[in-house]
Amino acid sequence: MKTIMILAAGNVVASGITSLLDVFSFCNIYWRRMQPQANSDLFAVHIISPDGQAITTNHGFQIPAIGIERVDLTAADALLLASAFVTDRDEFSQFQQAFSPLMPALVSYANTGKPIAAYCSGSMMLAASGLLAQRKATTAWWLSDLFRQQFPDVTLCMDSLVVNDGQFYSAGATSACLSLALSVVEVLAGSQLAHQLSKVLLVAPNRGSQQPFMTIAMTTAFHQDSLITEIQQWMQLHLAVQYQLDDIAAHFALGKRTLIRRFKKALHETPASYWQRLRIDEAKRLLETTDLTLEQITSKIGYEDVGSFRKLFIQQTSLSPRAYRSKFNSHCCE
Repeated sequence: MKTIMILAAGNVVASGITSLLDVFSFCNIYWRRMQPQANSDLFAVHIISPDGQAITTNHGFQIPAIGIERVDLTAADALLLASAFVTDRDEFSQFQQAFSPLMPALVSYANTGKPIAAYCSGSMMLAASGLLAQRKATTAWWLSDLFRQQFPDVTLCMDSLVVNDGQFYSAGATSACLSLALSVVEVLAGSQLAHQLSKVLLVAPNRGSQQPFMTIAMTTAFHQDSLITEIQQWMQLHLAVQYQLDDIAAHFALGKRTLIRRFKKALHETPASYWQRLRIDEAKRLLETTDLTLEQITSKIGYEDVGSFRKLFIQQTSLSPRAYRSKFNSHCCE
């Protein structure tokens, strides 16, 4: 029997932790059906909390847990970090404080070389432990800017649903924990079982990218520069206008170099790349909600060359505009 321990603290997201439990429970059921001679389950799963108190989810449900002082974490065959409800810097700080009693045991466990997996905001706790320094990881797309600000020594890969670097596995937003759990099953019990389980759960084994789901609206609230916030709002209102960087700097009485420097400090990107992302985001909204042609959409967001925009859209979302509309707009067709 393989032992999996799930570290949980703070305002845990209910769907994430219950989905993890469901995956390993289904795996046990499937294992017994396929191996009638088996005299035990394949996986034993335990929830570990800082103080042994039941974990309270964001919906108010309570899940029994074992205190970290009562377990030998190194006895686990794999460790998972559950996510808490985090949408801004304050909630991240609260989660980090709640999780801090679990950090020493997490770091010690890493010395075993056994798998450690995290998803959504749990990936940020894994990064906060220092274990992801100089490694690749991913997190929920709306936490990407905050993640980069807090952990610049981690290479964030937002074009992947699950990222593996050595013993560490990380995944995107809450539903990505299904794919993450299947990765753990594959490591501990083999690819054949993981692939069969993916069919039982209707989880595609190669779910690819988070990019189509990203929207800039939830990724820009993690800095304190009020002037840059004002410039962001101004850009949003002038998407279709072909302004040059010098024009923007002059409009806000800034030097061009100062504008670029403050933008990079606040958002970790240039004004040009940010404005490009804004336009892509508006194009996605129009593809989702209207039947405008691609030519009409590109005109509305300030692009003249439809072919160049199509290439940029694919680069940013991993889908063509036609494929994006087909996937996310249920009311109209191109």
